[in-house]
Amino acid sequence: MATSLQAARKYIGLDLTFLQQYRLGKLLLRLLSRKSYISITSSTIEKNQSIHANTELSSFERLGEGQTGTVFGLTGTDQVLKVAKSNRQQQLWNDQLMHKVVEEAFESTGSLLRYDITIPRYGQFINPQHNVFWQENMQPLPTKITEKYAFISSRIFGLSLPIRASIVDNFAPKDVKADKDEFLALPENQHCLFRIYLGRRQQRNPARQFRLRNFDLTIGEMEFLGCDTRRYATTIARALAILHWVARVDANDVEFVIGSAPMMGTPPTADELRLLNFDNVGSVTKDLDLHRRSVGIWLLDFDQCQDFKEDLAGMELLKKGFWQNDPYYPRPVSTNENDVVLWTVFKEEYLAASSLITDSGMPEAFITAIEVEGKRRKLGGSMFQ
Repeated sequence: MATSLQAARKYIGLDLTFLQQYRLGKLLLRLLSRKSYISITSSTIEKNQSIHANTELSSFERLGEGQTGTVFGLTGTDQVLKVAKSNRQQQLWNDQLMHKVVEEAFESTGSLLRYDITIPRYGQFINPQHNVFWQENMQPLPTKITEKYAFISSRIFGLSLPIRASIVDNFAPKDVKADKDEFLALPENQHCLFRIYLGRRQQRNPARQFRLRNFDLTIGEMEFLGCDTRRYATTIARALAILHWVARVDANDVEFVIGSAPMMGTPPTADELRLLNFDNVGSVTKDLDLHRRSVGIWLLDFDQCQDFKEDLAGMELLKKGFWQNDPYYPRPVSTNENDVVLWTVFKEEYLAASSLITDSGMPEAFITAIEVEGKRRKLGGSMFQ
């Protein structure tokens, strides 16, 4: 699936001057719609590109953690290693299993339904029997490892500096803006992904710590920035339909984020190889280019997913997967006109995609159940914000 971000694309030189000509939302729309590569540079990128050419210099950097494991990036590569937390090896096993199930489901689905969504490439599951791996990698890891269980996949890279700077300019509190350069230089703020919260409209709480890692981009902020929220709703609705009716999983606790990926070349063609020999084949071998990045919508985190059957118990799992997840989905009941429109888009796209996949009546029953529950929650004042 990662190859959907690796096709030939146009290049855009992205700097602050360019960003000033576009609202951030319009820029994201341009990058997503044209499948463009942006050209970026920094000392960190230069360092990683050098490491890529000399793999002996590779090391692990801590990117973050969740309930299941701690995530490390291997410098100079497009790989990440998720290492299980104490007594969480079963959850990590389920994560990699469901990851593979979902990856195969999307690969088997027509490109029109999955055009705008990317899944990190499945790599390998590592257990204590992989002695050589742990002997080579235990020492470089920056955190003490208690469980020798890990999952390797491709990495979702953070968004570029001008995009992160725009978020600070628009939404950060005054004290952060006052030390903007220092704030942006912090490692944790360089690993910036946008969580697409189509179901949260509430104002950002100024008392909460402002951070860019896993930045919660709310629907109100998307509208302020000029983002194409209908496109996001369409992409997420189609992805949910594939998760439900091709992968046959409940989509519990999955995430939808905007992130980037480096330019990844393709192997040389047969015609190119005919013009070469074994000494100069390297002249056409395509490689990882960390200076050029594409921006896209990614689907990740499958550790809480499970299979379901088409019965009442299965319907409860689908409802739970919708309501107990972070607010990536539009609100089914709202007094806000934009929210009403967005839910209609989501609903219609989900049902249209589902109809191309299954003849079951369960997709419509699912949407009806979500709307009924939405009305109940609205009356009780507990609708997610």
